Amino acid sequence: YGSFWSDIWETLKSWSHDKLCTTKLQDLMDILGLPDALEGTVEMKVVSTQSTGKQWYQRRVRGLSNISRTTGEMKPFLTILALLAVSSAGPITLTPEQELESIADFLVTVREIYEDLVERGSEFVCSTKLQELLDILGFPDELDGAVELAQEWLCGDGEALMANPQLHDAALKGFREEVLRIYELAKAYGVELVCGSRLHDLLDLFGVDDRLDGAVKMVQKWCCEDSSAVKTSSEVASLMEESFWDTVIRLANRLKEYGLDFVCGAKIHELMDLLGVDDRLDGTVKFVQDLLCKDEEETDALAKRSATIDALQAYGSFWSDIWETLKSWSHDKLCTTKLQDLMDILGLPDALDGTVEMIQGAICKFFPDPESVEKRELKITPVQHLQVVRGFEDTVKAIYERLKSYFRGLVCSSRLQQLLDLLGLPDDLDGAVEMAQEMLCGGASLASSLMVKHYAALEGFIDTILKLLEQFYTIGQEYVCSAGIPELLESLGLPSTMVWAAEIAFDWYCN
Repeated sequence: YGSFWSDIWETLKSWSHDKLCTTKLQDLMDILGLPDALEGTVEMKVVSTQSTGKQWYQRRVRGLSNISRTTGEMKPFLTILALLAVSSAGPITLTPEQELESIADFLVTVREIYEDLVERGSEFVCSTKLQELLDILGFPDELDGAVELAQEWLCGDGEALMANPQLHDAALKGFREEVLRIYELAKAYGVELVCGSRLHDLLDLFGVDDRLDGAVKMVQKWCCEDSSAVKTSSEVASLMEESFWDTVIRLANRLKEYGLDFVCGAKIHELMDLLGVDDRLDGTVKFVQDLLCKDEEETDALAKRSATIDALQAYGSFWSDIWETLKSWSHDKLCTTKLQDLMDILGLPDALDGTVEMIQGAICKFFPDPESVEKRELKITPVQHLQVVRGFEDTVKAIYERLKSYFRGLVCSSRLQQLLDLLGLPDDLDGAVEMAQEMLCGGASLASSLMVKHYAALEGFIDTILKLLEQFYTIGQEYVCSAGIPELLESLGLPSTMVWAAEIAFDWYCN
């Protein structure tokens, strides 16, 4: 059916727009030589061009916001097409970066399952077989390896677990296969559908359990990261159209105050003078006058659509002038200037404040200040996460060696805050100090502590790195990137045990 549909689509798409959109349905059926039973198919291909004005605009702006209806009513059809595409395509491979990201997401998933099992209680979890655990807790079969690993974390011997890499490999392999299956489906459905859909709609479309939402979100990012520039351009175009209709409504309301008898008999330049707008908006004002004054029934659909497009194109030129003017400003100047001040600088009437406000908001959103993005929205990649784990491990070992230089009785009887003060370390490293204390006093291994008990300690190490980054931003790139790590530690008054955190922050900031 898809092949049949495509044949009709390509035939009609080759016609001129006027010919296609003005030909009656029955005439189309006769030209194509199709029976009446298929008129719904033909009508569906041209229906999107039949509406005019605001309805046409609304459908374009909505784009894929109707995805819930798509996934509900058309899911079987879409799934068949997707599966056909997957079966005819070659195998999908992951880049090294994607491999690392999938491993990181797998570990996050196992951690979440582990925390869920802890809440259930070890007595119940450790006495239940894996399949029964999956059934009772409602975990999908695709997560059996992750559940088994989390169960071992809770119930097994830590040292034996770390010495058994086969369990980790098997669990990761099953998770990776599910990620590849989701990725293949996402590729088959296409970037437009995947990138325009909400997460819960994709879970439904792919037939994936909610507990795999992280994997679906990750795959969605892979599909859409290359199309971010296209998405931004599309969003700006949608904003421009939204601004056009907002301006039309505002101007129409203003003109209604003068009475339709006057408005419908006035010349365009007279109305423009009343509204205080310049010549660039003459097409928009003419469009508003026609909306208020022309008899809807006397205007055919094609003429209305043509008038809408002409007015929108003229308004687009006006919008672009303001856009380019404001985009040439510095980020701070644009995003901190009040709206009324912008209106005065641009010499525009209050009726257009919605336009200016929308453009100001769009530029500040889509083109943020690079330095502020680096400061406030730093996202740690999987590669950086591995760098953090290695630095954290070295930091804990260094703290352990420092603690060994003190009397064991003193270290083991001291409270955590006392040890932080003794070592001159910030509070964010309390987890690292606690781990080192356990290694010295309780015999816990670094690996088992890291994997099972001390995620918060690693997060504290990351917080330390981020705070160092903030300090580097304050000091400035010229000094930081030309100084050595020992010099930076000395200037900030930090102990040598923070050398690995400083090295990572230095690498992220300067490289």
